[in-house]
Amino acid sequence: MNPELDELAPNYRAAMERWPEAPTLASHYQAVSEAFSGSGHGLLETVKSFIECVCLTILGEFGEPMPSATPSTTELLVASLRLLGLSNTRGVSKLDKVLSAYNRLSDALGDCRNEVGPVAHGKDGFLDTLYRSQLRTYLLTGDALLALVLAALEGTEPNLQHTREPYESFVGLHDRIDNSAIVRAEVDDDGEVPVFVLSIGTPGLPEGVELRIEPSRVLYALDRAAFAEVLAASTTEMLHDEEAAEVEGPEVPSTAAETTAAETPVARFTQTYLGKLNGIFVDFCGYLESLGLQPNKSLADSDASLAPSLLATAEQYMGIDWRERQSLRSGMRVALSRVLARFGVPVSQARRDAEHMVSWLRIQIATEIDNPSGMGRSVTQ
Repeated sequence: MNPELDELAPNYRAAMERWPEAPTLASHYQAVSEAFSGSGHGLLETVKSFIECVCLTILGEFGEPMPSATPSTTELLVASLRLLGLSNTRGVSKLDKVLSAYNRLSDALGDCRNEVGPVAHGKDGFLDTLYRSQLRTYLLTGDALLALVLAALEGTEPNLQHTREPYESFVGLHDRIDNSAIVRAEVDDDGEVPVFVLSIGTPGLPEGVELRIEPSRVLYALDRAAFAEVLAASTTEMLHDEEAAEVEGPEVPSTAAETTAAETPVARFTQTYLGKLNGIFVDFCGYLESLGLQPNKSLADSDASLAPSLLATAEQYMGIDWRERQSLRSGMRVALSRVLARFGVPVSQARRDAEHMVSWLRIQIATEIDNPSGMGRSVTQ
């Protein structure tokens, strides 16, 4: 900080502190401070640049584009003030004269920078340097413009969709949400990676809004140290879904103990199926056709067929209590969607169809799958 600068022209520091996490604005303040405390070389240019930086920051806070591709300082000032409710009404309001005066100050600052500023453009080597009193005038001109902008900003509600102010700036708004929010959370592992699914509603918005967030995004946004720790403990190589999921051959788990343990989503691909679900094979093929799928469709690079592969995959998750255990049904749903995707079904459709299949199988299959007499019969509804 520069006490002498802050006492003479306090609005440079006030602007910097208005956005404490804005690095470019902080570097602009440092440039003005160094020019003011030193020889004064470049002060005019840094003052002008500081004002433009503040105006561009305000435009960004409201999600507004620049007024033109190469706007002047005055154009940026006018655009910012308009957003803050101070626009020239062409004589309707007496305030127009005040705003016009500030616009002329901005124009004059730009003109002086073009004429006598030693940094922005090349100058004759014998041109007189600026006196200290002139530099102070330019500094105070910029301070007056900043005072107007900051005062107008202080009475304006921020655009919450675009503002880059820190979370702590809106304690009252956070309390409103936190005290009325209805929150539900779950993990969706049907896709390529698991995601957190947060549903947040209020009594006035019962349907709520749904947020889907990857684990990496949560860590990166909230705790960089935790992000680095988890990253260091993660495997450096990951298998492609198809390589990790595919297990070729007709063998499937033959005991209830094996099927109960099969909670990691694994897709199986086979040409024929003679497992415990064989009794519903014909009905299952008809069910696939009702979904618009081809039960006998084969893979181009193997002998596997769709219906046998789906049943072989589903059987792995049918432990004694699979109808009650969410983890088994989730694993089945993911594995079935992987089989469908391998057979060319679009990912979104594969997820929907896999969800339907799990529900269909829960209805059709007897609860005790390790009881041979219970297999192969449909449950009448």
